[in-house]
Order: sequence, then C-alpha cells, then structure tokens
Amino acid sequence: MIDKSFFGDSKRVTLSELATICGFTKIGDGDFQISGVAALVYATADELSFFANKKYINDLRNTKAGAVIVPEANLKDLPENVIGLICANVMIGYAKALEILYPPETHLHHICATAKIHETAKIGTDCYIGDNSFIGENVEIGDNVFIGRNTVIENDCKIGSGSCIRNNVVISHSIIGTDVKINSGAVIGESGFGILPSGSGMVYVKQIGRVIVGDRVRIGANTTIDRGSVDDTVIGNDTIIDNLVQLGHNVKIGERSILVAQVGIAGSTKVGNDVVLAGQVGVLGHIEIGDGAIAAAKSGISASIEPGKVVGGIPALDAGLWKRQVAFLKTSVTRKKQSQQ
Repeated sequence: MIDKSFFGDSKRVTLSELATICGFTKIGDGDFQISGVAALVYATADELSFFANKKYINDLRNTKAGAVIVPEANLKDLPENVIGLICANVMIGYAKALEILYPPETHLHHICATAKIHETAKIGTDCYIGDNSFIGENVEIGDNVFIGRNTVIENDCKIGSGSCIRNNVVISHSIIGTDVKINSGAVIGESGFGILPSGSGMVYVKQIGRVIVGDRVRIGANTTIDRGSVDDTVIGNDTIIDNLVQLGHNVKIGERSILVAQVGIAGSTKVGNDVVLAGQVGVLGHIEIGDGAIAAAKSGISASIEPGKVVGGIPALDAGLWKRQVAFLKTSVTRKKQSQQ
C-alpha cells in the first residue's frame, strides 16, 4: 500500500485531466478527482489502479477501483461503473500517472553543520549536503545537487547538476554527469581487481584510470563500479544499473542499457547500446556484447555476443538452442526415471 507518511497525499486531479496529460483514451465519466493509487484488490471507488498482467484478470473483473489503466482488449473485463483509461503500454501509462499524482520531492537547499567540505571544493547553488558527509579537495559539484548523509566525495571528483547522491555513498576517481541518481551504499571508483600471482606472492597492479558516468544514469544500492586500470570505466547516458551490480575495471557500458540485480561484468568488457542483462548474469572479461543483445537470468557469457542476439544458459547460447537443450535434458531424465521404476 502507499503509506502517506512516506509519500504524502496524492495530488488531486480529475480523471479527465489525467487522461489528457498522460494520453489515455477515457471510457466513462471522468469528472471525479482521484484520491490515490492502489492495487486492483485494494482500490476504492475514488482510487486509480492498473492492469498489466493477465495473471490478475480475476482481480480486474472484481476490482472496486474508480478507474483502471487497461489495454483496449481488456475493456470488456472491467466491472460496471469502473472507468477505463486505455493505454497501449499500461506500465508506461501508469508511470506517467504516478509522476502527476506523486510529484518528485523537492530537497532542502543547505549544507548541514556537521558536513566537512574542503576549502578548495566548488559547490553550486541550491545544493543540499547531509550530516557527516565529506567533500574533498578540488571537488566540483553542480547546481541543485542532493548529497545524503555520511557520503564521501573524494578529491578532484566532479558531480553534474541535478544529480542525487544518496546516503553512505563513496565516490572517488570519478566524473559524474548531470541528473544522475546513485542510491545508498554504492561505491564508485575504487580500485579494480589488479592482482597478478607471482612466484613470491601476489603483485598488485596499480589502478590509475577513472570512472566516467554519463547523464541521466541510475545506479542502484550497494552497486560497485571499479575505476579503470589505465583506460577508463565508462557508463553511457540513460543506462539503468540495478542494486548489487559489480562492474570491473575498464568496462564500457553503452547508452540506454539495463543491468538487473547481481549482474557481474569482468574487466575490459564492452557492452553496447540498448542491451539487457537480466538478474545474476555473469560476463567474462575482454569480450563484446553487441547493441540490443539480451541475456536471460543467470546466463554465463563467456564469448562475444552479436548485436540483437538473445542468449541464455551456462555457457550462454542462442536462446532457442538453450531452450531445446533444457527440454531435451528434462525429457531424458524423466525417461530414465521411468525406465528404472
């Protein structure tokens, strides 16, 4: 449920206004005001809900919501007196509606007394720097930047305007673009795994590169991105990185790519634009993943992937071949068990 103590009251708009702003086609009378958003099973007569998964068709048919965002094909499943807001992509429509009903929070614009900022640091206007945070020498922070509590921005880093750096984040050796969001616990710019075994022990190869993060990038909680060894680690514009992701030194991620939780990419691998790596995908170092490629969850990618390819399995194979292998193995094991009975 949406707890008002965390998210506040919904902005009150009529369904007609919401439909106009979000591009919905409204079916029914939409002059009443929306009081909030709720799941199909909990929504009341003045609340908005959405239907995007056929598993919840019975919830749709029995909902008490005032209005539901639905695909046109499911208008027939709406209960009587429930207004339909037709949208080709329900989840995108729902996301737009949330931005209207629950506008982004505005942050405070001051530096807390317990924050420590080096005298050479340059801080833009309308910034917030939280309690116990540390800003090092020659750091440059743009306008309207939010930096949470206990966060460390080490010497010479740059943070672009409009960025949000949450609590307990550590950033070093990095240049961060504009409108970037880095969630709590992330560590950006620490040294990579530059370890070489020798006859007399381990030799550490000093990591002397940087991390370059583009604009509008989102980096999840407790994600770690290593700085380059000599070359830079680079994250392209509009890329989304989930929680608990590990990127090794010199990794290059293109634009608009999506890395889901627990993805791990070894050093010097290049990932193209519009790539999707699902949860727990592991990627070998020094390979390339082409534009638009997709890897199923838990895939182990040990060789380069062509653009547009869909892969799965360990080692990752063409998705069609992988599915046939899984089906064949399942059938073979079932037959063996039956023959032993």
